[in-house]
Amino acid sequence: MPCLGWGQKDLDSLDVWLRQMHPDPFIRCGEQAWDEALSLARAEWPEPDASKADKARAVNRLLQVLQDSHTAASTWHWAWAVERQYGTVPVRWAIEGEALWTLDSAIPGLPEEVRILELNGVAAEHCVRAGMDLANMEGYSPDGARRTAAHALTPWVLGHTQSSELAIVWLDPQSGRADTTIVDAWPWRKSGKAWNEISTKRLPIEWTFPDGSALGSRDARRFKKRADGIEASGKTARIQTSWEGAAVVKITSFAQGSWRRYHRQLRLGFERARGLDCPVIIDLRGNPGGQSPRMEALWRKVGLVPRHLPYALVAKQSPATAKVHRKFYRGLRKRWVDRHKDTSPDARYIYRMATLPAGQTDTLTFGQQRVAKEVFKGAVALIIDGESASATVSFAGAFQATRRGPVFGEPCLGPSVGTMGNPHLKVLPDSRVVVSLSTAVYMAQATKTWAQSQPIRPDVYIPTMWRRSSSLSSQIQDWIHPPLLP
Repeated sequence: MPCLGWGQKDLDSLDVWLRQMHPDPFIRCGEQAWDEALSLARAEWPEPDASKADKARAVNRLLQVLQDSHTAASTWHWAWAVERQYGTVPVRWAIEGEALWTLDSAIPGLPEEVRILELNGVAAEHCVRAGMDLANMEGYSPDGARRTAAHALTPWVLGHTQSSELAIVWLDPQSGRADTTIVDAWPWRKSGKAWNEISTKRLPIEWTFPDGSALGSRDARRFKKRADGIEASGKTARIQTSWEGAAVVKITSFAQGSWRRYHRQLRLGFERARGLDCPVIIDLRGNPGGQSPRMEALWRKVGLVPRHLPYALVAKQSPATAKVHRKFYRGLRKRWVDRHKDTSPDARYIYRMATLPAGQTDTLTFGQQRVAKEVFKGAVALIIDGESASATVSFAGAFQATRRGPVFGEPCLGPSVGTMGNPHLKVLPDSRVVVSLSTAVYMAQATKTWAQSQPIRPDVYIPTMWRRSSSLSSQIQDWIHPPLLP
């Protein structure tokens, strides 16, 4: 029976905001599919006393029909609320099909890369389905959805079962029997200490050169500390950061860290690689995107042909976004924007969005990225995975379309033609679930079929790349040092 109370208010608000803020919300699914999904959500909306995690699951399952990874229930907000209430458990998961595995574990007695059968009495298959309902979806991207779903599993289980402990039933690969490990969740104030053993925190941009050295002393100290921690834990590093004979630049985000340091690291790293006359591997695994100008700066270091990147930006103004844009435009920034709005795409965008009336949509086109004088002309390869998203997808699309080098890994989170973006946060009035709503469409290339939704597929597919025993390392080494033909 359709909900007529508190759920009605949430769904009505979500429908209004989506139509009001998104420039083309149904471009990938069609309006009829959204209306049908909305009707189904009204019938299946969780009860008022359901957990925050289950409410977020219902919201995200509805929004997934749009195939827009930027329009979703904000995992950061609901998962953080669960951790504050029930704590955190230092374990990472991997999903393959409907099977659940441990990826990294700091839990005594729980090995890594073992099959999971139950979590707090909930069958692993049901946990996976819940995670998939909470996953991000950009176009038809099942690999990306599985990778992002894995991050939501532990907070969903703790929130759904309303428990501060996690009972894990796993399959012992030696005996073939089920074993059980029960662990108390760590209070959220001690989460840093809990996760320290399997922490993957890194600088936004890091270089490693053929001899294993870093670009500077800061990175060198960090590398040593990370290596010492891995050695002390008795484990091997899951993410390989160096390959014999090549320089590797690992960029974890196009949004974090100092703008100045990012550009300096790019410049100095490619200069050193040029001096060493070695190939470069660009590692964008797990990079969720961020600021397009940072991605464009990376392209200018390696792009050998002119390229639109992006081709155009379609943005819609709403009362909520108008307030944000006008506030951003004020002050000292206004003087710079007014002076450069006729010559700078960034200044022109800021000015047009600050002055665009509410309810209107504007399209900003960009010129071609010219081939830079200091471009790196040596061999380059790219690594992506299911969590490579947003601006990373735009870079991977340009890299593959211009045949700059081979792409290794697994399909990423989005198609080569572009992604949604410029998300704005809203809070549903009754459930208080925070939702992220796209207010722009980034067109990475000119096309009449922008709505196509197949993700970028690598040139060299690496199955189960999350395993330490995957073929990624051997495939990369064969590219650096091609085997001699008989």
